[in-house]
Amino acid sequence: MYWIAFISFILMNYKVASKISNKNLEEILIIGFTIYTSSVILTGYGLSAFGLWNSRILWAIIPFFITSLTYYFFQRPVFAFEMEHISAFKVIGSAIQTTHQTYSKLSGIERFIFACLFWSFLIICVLQTSLVFNSPPNEWDSMTGHLNRVIYFLKRGTMSHFIGTNWNIDTYPRSFCSLQVYPFLMSGYNEYLFKLPNIGSYWILSFGIYGILKNLGIKFKTRLFLSIIFLFLPNVLMQSITTETDIVLAAYLCTIVYYLVAYKKQEKTIYLYLAGLTFGLALSHKITFVFSFIPLLILYAYCFMPAIKKRALFVIKHIFIAHFLGAVLYVAATGYIANYIHYGHPIGPPTATQHQSVERAGSLGNLLIQGSRNVVRYGFDLFNFDGLRNIMVVEKLNHAMKAPFRVIDQGLHLGLEKVTEFTIIPFTFDKRFEYFNGSPIYGSIFIFLVLPSLLMFIRRPNWTLGLFSLAFSIHFATLAFTAAYDPWKGRYMISSAIYLFPVLTYISSYIFERKQHFISSIILGFVVVIISLSAILTLGLNIRALPFNAYGKKSILELDRVAALTINRPDITKAYQNFEKLVPINATVALGTINDDFEYPLWGAKFSRKLIPLNPFEQGIQAIPSEAQYLFFSKNVFQPQNGDIRLGTDTTMVEGVLVRGEDYYLRKLH
Repeated sequence: MYWIAFISFILMNYKVASKISNKNLEEILIIGFTIYTSSVILTGYGLSAFGLWNSRILWAIIPFFITSLTYYFFQRPVFAFEMEHISAFKVIGSAIQTTHQTYSKLSGIERFIFACLFWSFLIICVLQTSLVFNSPPNEWDSMTGHLNRVIYFLKRGTMSHFIGTNWNIDTYPRSFCSLQVYPFLMSGYNEYLFKLPNIGSYWILSFGIYGILKNLGIKFKTRLFLSIIFLFLPNVLMQSITTETDIVLAAYLCTIVYYLVAYKKQEKTIYLYLAGLTFGLALSHKITFVFSFIPLLILYAYCFMPAIKKRALFVIKHIFIAHFLGAVLYVAATGYIANYIHYGHPIGPPTATQHQSVERAGSLGNLLIQGSRNVVRYGFDLFNFDGLRNIMVVEKLNHAMKAPFRVIDQGLHLGLEKVTEFTIIPFTFDKRFEYFNGSPIYGSIFIFLVLPSLLMFIRRPNWTLGLFSLAFSIHFATLAFTAAYDPWKGRYMISSAIYLFPVLTYISSYIFERKQHFISSIILGFVVVIISLSAILTLGLNIRALPFNAYGKKSILELDRVAALTINRPDITKAYQNFEKLVPINATVALGTINDDFEYPLWGAKFSRKLIPLNPFEQGIQAIPSEAQYLFFSKNVFQPQNGDIRLGTDTTMVEGVLVRGEDYYLRKLH
């Protein structure tokens, strides 16, 4: 019954989207995504307020009513005259027909390019499907914070203020929890479905890029090519199979930009409201959305100014109302206000804000120096064959490619590698395998498509594409100046790519609008093959989720659940396996753990254990409650006693270990 409700709700959202605006396929999918996320998030806020966040039956019913209210809202007279009524089947049929007609007219090199992309994408889809629906989530922050807190909230029935071991549990915005828990509950506690928002966002990004380019007047072959290439970005591919949050934020941003350029082209008030509501969704999702405030302000001015000149009062009034609604509906309850009440800051306590913030730089003068260094550092992080680097011979080539830059760094005393005061993890030209494998950025797409496009832009500037270039530059600089350097931050550049991709129309137009000579055809074909291989290898050789045996390691599909969950921390796998063997599935376990410890695996495969944190963030050690039957602890939190069982953390392991695991013990209390 719950599966039926879940699928019916998804179909209902796209039915409503087709009623609101049935202009084209990509718009139906984009608006459907906005309505779906909006309804689920509002359902989560409402159920949490009444302590019913864990009610499957209410989760199965209430989202339908919220989507219905959304539909009635968009039936208001201000939108009604803008509606277009076209059969959804006609829209789909038209899209298929257009694609077929275009393909039949392609030249030889164009057919090769699209055939290569199509077959590569087919392989990628097979890999994604296998990994998403056959392996548990194992991303670090989810094991310590994001998914762990979802289970805590389910046990408590509410997302209200709760201090767990990891600071993310209480201080991180809460809207995404609802998007994760909804399919989880509807599927009967299937943890694989925690990844559904990510794989859904992956598809929305492609349709969003296509729609943005279409509204900018870009030709069909170019926008089809770039919308596929976006799906081949290594960092986008990597996050599509995880439970990390940045790809979902990028999907929100992509839909906002789509609504903006659609409004500029058609000046329909509905796009204005959809942009305002999605702005609220994005801000409720993650505070790093503020990186896009200035870039979006530029695009707002570009897209709204022509309409404001015609009817200023009407447009400004509805811009304000739309964004006010987005803030009230989605941002108010997400946790920023609660953080301010409890910690005096909307992000959280000083420990959280200072760890990865502008405050680490000290004075303004030092920030300018260190931020400038970070711009160069992240620039060099882009200039890599990420994805392909998973093959050692390419990594050696990548190392050789960086040799001149090392000489420049040392000769000019730039301090890119030596100065570490505004870094989380010090910068190196040769990142260790775990970093470039786990958080790749743009890879060969940057080298072969982005750089030539930027050079072409310099030679032939374009006003509209110049604004997108400026938006990208500001977003990139904001990342560099507002927080210390961290090689994992490449994932934030998924959002940067949304501003960047319209500029790639330069190279795409060169490919599809000029007659190619034999040599240039070979070069273009080679580039597409390299990009396709990079995409396949990004997933195929991802150490966190190997679809088949590689690197002398087993496929994640062959591992037991605990080994798969702790694959990022091989030194603790045995300890967690022993815990699973010794502790009953319905036991109450007190936790003497630290901020970096993986708590999510301790709930058990059926999530039937009860966990009680004894070392809550910045609260000090708490007394062991009488209801606890077992104590799971690190010897750095509690001292072992006679009779305690050492669970078996390998304290000597070095290879593949980023943060050493604690030495874990188990104590039976009664």
